[in-house]
Amino acid sequence: MTDATASLRPRPGGRSARVVAAAHAATLELLEEIGYERLQLSDVAKRAQVNKTTVYRRWPTKANLVADLLASFTQINVATPDTGSLQGDLEQLLSDIAAVLTNRAVRAILYGTLSGADDGADIRLTQAGFWQDRFRRSGALVERASDRGEISPDTDPRSLLEMAASPIYFRTLFTTDEVDREFISETARRTVRAFSCSNRDGQP
Repeated sequence: MTDATASLRPRPGGRSARVVAAAHAATLELLEEIGYERLQLSDVAKRAQVNKTTVYRRWPTKANLVADLLASFTQINVATPDTGSLQGDLEQLLSDIAAVLTNRAVRAILYGTLSGADDGADIRLTQAGFWQDRFRRSGALVERASDRGEISPDTDPRSLLEMAASPIYFRTLFTTDEVDREFISETARRTVRAFSCSNRDGQP
């Protein structure tokens, strides 16, 4: 088991919590090794050293299990930068996102939910909750930028954050292009320019 996988385990709190922790850790390992399509609940039970009927009773399908794993991942705190400027905040946020996405366990969860979205409503609903939570947490930096007068008070936090973060996710998850400091800085600059008050006023 990798250190990254172990770090995503829920804290122990009785037999039920230990079962969940073991199943989640096993699922992460298997997602990394074989992907969502080949994932089987029986293999999760064997890897977790948990009775197969216990796994099936708690998670009737692998979509249920992966959705539950993503929901637990949502509870991990995401730092909200406060550097004093929107440019600085976005650069730090995007750097943090890029760093998190180097974690194979994190990528395994995201790939798993993408692959399993057609299996049922559980994953789709959990995905929606996951991203809603992420946008809510990071929205604080948009609110601060608005208070400083850098952007309009009616700026939609999600629109700004989507524009800033999407290139990072795209490069990391779907291409082999590098996400370096220069790319992060330029992505942040483009976002600031697009949403800045001066740009809305028609000024260069």
